[in-house]
Amino acid sequence: MADAGRTLESAARHTRGGGAPAPDHDSDFATRTKRVEVEQRRLIQWAQENGKLGRSRRLPPEFGRGGEHQVYFHKRTQRYFKATLLERQLGYGIALGSLSRGATPSEYLDRLDLQNLIFHDDIRLERIVANNGQPIIITSQPFINGVAATAVALDDLMLGKGYEKLTDGAYYSEREGLLVFDLIPRNAILAADGQIYPIDPVIQRITPEFAHFLREHPDTINRIPG
Repeated sequence: MADAGRTLESAARHTRGGGAPAPDHDSDFATRTKRVEVEQRRLIQWAQENGKLGRSRRLPPEFGRGGEHQVYFHKRTQRYFKATLLERQLGYGIALGSLSRGATPSEYLDRLDLQNLIFHDDIRLERIVANNGQPIIITSQPFINGVAATAVALDDLMLGKGYEKLTDGAYYSEREGLLVFDLIPRNAILAADGQIYPIDPVIQRITPEFAHFLREHPDTINRIPG
């Protein structure tokens, strides 16, 4: 898991152009789109330099499709592979914003690194597929046998980690400056050992000002485009 984390962190840092990750939720659509284009070029460069650039997806038949990914199941490794959908949001998943919704490539990679750290997950960056200059990010995470966690169990999990509940499935850590949302029963597995494994939460760095807005207007959090 440590190697997976270093790879994700390295890719995220290079893709954003160095420096610490910072919230950017107030940028307008044009600014966010330009940032995506710049980060796409950096991500392809990182993949070339680190042996992660693939010519094709080379994945099993599609298992399913969610709001952010195509999903595949690899029987030999017992891992789910996920490929980002360029036609959804800004191409790299959901992110809440004042003027634009959608994550940039570096934000998406940072989110997965945070998921490993917060929930002790084993998400791995498998490869980057250059699609006419628009990189598709392919990751994998282990199959976990269990049942859907309850909303009450998820509340207990996040409150135990020091997060406050903003609304159903959405939690905020003022100390870390992190918003975790879309953490609902279908996105978390309760394993036989009693441990809960969130499998597809959205994790976003936000400013204190944006956190204040979300406390006042929690109903805006789950207005996620289909």
